[in-house]
Amino acid sequence: MMGMLSMLIAVAVFVASIGASSEAEAAFAAAAEKEDDDGGTSSKSKLFDNLVAWVRHNGGRVDNRLGLTNHKRHGDVDDDDDRLVRGGVALQNIQAGTELLFLPWKIVFGTIANTHIVPENKCDVLQSYAAEVDAGRASFWYEYLALDDSLSSRVPSLWSGLAIAELQGLPPYYNVESTTSGAAGAAGGGGLTDWYLSNCVDNDDESDDEHDGVVAFVNLPSSSRQALLAAITRAAGLRFLPVYDLLNHHNGMVNVQSFADREGDTITTTVDIQKGEEIFISYRGGPENTVDEMFRRYGFVEEWPRYYSWELEEEEEELRDDDSNESEDADDGNGGTTTRRRHRMKFLVLPQQNVAIYPPTSMLSQIGLKNLNIDDVLAKTAKHNQSLSTQQLIHFRKVGVDFMSTLTTTAEEDMLILEKTNDDLLMMMSPQNLDAPAGEVEQVMDIISAIRYRIKFKQGIQMALDTTNEVLAVRKYANASDEL
Repeated sequence: MMGMLSMLIAVAVFVASIGASSEAEAAFAAAAEKEDDDGGTSSKSKLFDNLVAWVRHNGGRVDNRLGLTNHKRHGDVDDDDDRLVRGGVALQNIQAGTELLFLPWKIVFGTIANTHIVPENKCDVLQSYAAEVDAGRASFWYEYLALDDSLSSRVPSLWSGLAIAELQGLPPYYNVESTTSGAAGAAGGGGLTDWYLSNCVDNDDESDDEHDGVVAFVNLPSSSRQALLAAITRAAGLRFLPVYDLLNHHNGMVNVQSFADREGDTITTTVDIQKGEEIFISYRGGPENTVDEMFRRYGFVEEWPRYYSWELEEEEEELRDDDSNESEDADDGNGGTTTRRRHRMKFLVLPQQNVAIYPPTSMLSQIGLKNLNIDDVLAKTAKHNQSLSTQQLIHFRKVGVDFMSTLTTTAEEDMLILEKTNDDLLMMMSPQNLDAPAGEVEQVMDIISAIRYRIKFKQGIQMALDTTNEVLAVRKYANASDEL
């Protein structure tokens, strides 16, 4: 597996390949190169201490027990994966109700003067961000920007068609071949990227190349790329909140809350947090927080809860009266009628491989809420699955099995492919291959992310099918007992 050292090498190659146009970028690259066996905690800690001092100097407050470390991530494909992520942790025990952080609006980048208001012209925000990156140490925001590693982010909306093809048609990218704007346009996958390239960039070259979105991004100045990636991966409504945006996402373990008023934004703890525990926020919650949407926006799949919801379309010769799925008739061109049937697959993956089939809105609305009572959710999940009709469960199983049969590889086969691709990446980054074409390493890294995602997606479907079979088996046994 690829460890932290390998990831840092890849980041260094990526930064080197695009060039460093400012002192801030050079500082980050230098810091990355100094990472050592402890995951670079010392160098990151110094930068974090500088940021905390800057926040306090400008009227903010930061609890001394809030720290920044590199640690094992939540939600990896393999339990033995040693990749590390940066995030906030409790350096000592912190009681519930403690003010962890206060940020006056004047140090929240993207706001007007001392208010929470964001300018109407959103392009100005990102262009101002890029200008501050270019200013380097002369920037008022230097201590904040020194911890901005957005340039190392590889969000799916900026992948090449080759990397997206590795998703095997899984959502959010259904029809890669049919898109005319490359990765950024596939299935609406571009989001903020598409908006920025369309509204904030002068582009006189009207080409029909299918990778225009990716090419346009790569051709942006380095500081503009950093601004856009920071907006995608860190900003809250184009507001950049120092320290707060270093906290990681986990919709099942949110332990702080944010309150905004005229003075600024205050973050407080909602439960007792023990020394060494990570501090989590929610980037996006509720029924709209699907696995594919989180992946499209941020490039990761969280450990739990994972809500899968996507629509499938199939063609059938005739309708069944007992089917409740939406359908429409269309002329097949030969005088006959083909029925296109749309199936909505929905399930929620919870801890210990518990799965809610067709989860109700009341359950989904709890995703991302603070102090989630997971035991209560698990109890409701078991009752809910039992309340589903046999017809619903059989239909869910059929659609799931049929969909899995359309995929070109199994999760187990993907595991082997992932191992080989990781080995290929390490080979590419060896000293003997320093002349590898620019962008090739990044593309392989994207392919690895795509393989990890499709493994997670297939495993999720299989867990849902296993749950369905268990409920049906229990029901069949109960019915047989009643007949006796």
